[in-house]
Amino acid sequence: MYNIEINFLNDRPEYRPESVKAKPSRQRQQGGNNMPLIAGGAFAVACLAVVGGAWVYLAQVEIPKLQAERDDLDAELGSYQREENRLREIQEEVQQIRAQTDALAGVFNYISPWSALLQDLRDRSPLGVRIQSIEEMNEPPQGGPQPQPTESGRPPSMIVVRGIAQSFNDVNDFILLLKESNLYLGSGTHLVNAQMEDYNAQSITFSETRNRLELSQVVAFTIQTQVREVPATDILQELQRKGALGLVNRIQELQRRGVI
Repeated sequence: MYNIEINFLNDRPEYRPESVKAKPSRQRQQGGNNMPLIAGGAFAVACLAVVGGAWVYLAQVEIPKLQAERDDLDAELGSYQREENRLREIQEEVQQIRAQTDALAGVFNYISPWSALLQDLRDRSPLGVRIQSIEEMNEPPQGGPQPQPTESGRPPSMIVVRGIAQSFNDVNDFILLLKESNLYLGSGTHLVNAQMEDYNAQSITFSETRNRLELSQVVAFTIQTQVREVPATDILQELQRKGALGLVNRIQELQRRGVI
């Protein structure tokens, strides 16, 4: 036979065992632990939304704006570079023009006009000296010394004077006077040769008589000299005295304009 025991004490809370009482509390505790997870997920979603919005803002607004500013700056920089290149070209043109002007002024400033050179030779010729020929040469005549080098490096301008004189003293005086010239280089003035010879008269005075007039011998000489390389601005008065008025006027005009 079976005995059925019914314990109604289990239905009363004050008599319920501890194991039975703890189960509802654990279930409630497990249900309460889901709130931090939900809050963390919501925060993560919010962060992602903020990041996504920021990325969209940067991609659609800020980046195109910055690219447009960069394009404007590139265009402005290109304009500045073109202006700089043009300025550099202008400066190079100015330097070329200045160099050409200086070269032209240097040519004028170092010109020794033949009118002044010939007049200086005439003024310094003694009474007993007669000049027969004046020749400009690139090489010294036979027996003549080499010319003196110039300070500017230009080829020296040599002048060869040939003529006759009544005596050797007249030839020596002529050389000494040339050495004192402001237009000829003293150290470049030399006597190449001088010798006595018969004077060949160019005309016959006594055509009716058979008696010939005995003429004294003369000294035939060859003198080598060199044009002095000196700026015309330093010898303007000398050039003016020798009649080189055209060159003097040009030099004075260049001085007035500040070229030289």
